[in-house]
Amino acid sequence: MQTTFNASPSGQAIIQNTTAAGIEKLVVNLHPGNDSLIDVQIKEETPGDGMLVSSTISINQEGLQKLVEWLRDQGAIQ
Repeated sequence: MQTTFNASPSGQAIIQNTTAAGIEKLVVNLHPGNDSLIDVQIKEETPGDGMLVSSTISINQEGLQKLVEWLRDQGAIQ
């Protein structure tokens, strides 16, 4: 698996995993002027058939903070 990270000044970050089974992307979009909400989208593309599966969830600042705290408690991030 090969993982890449890209971020843009427009408020979008993408983590992409390329595997033998296809491409997975985690896309995070910030909303300029609205610091209390982010959109997280997961995309999967399989080679050959070009099928794209996509799902999006909006997370408020409180939910995101709890997720970060939980990840720290689990030792996944510092």
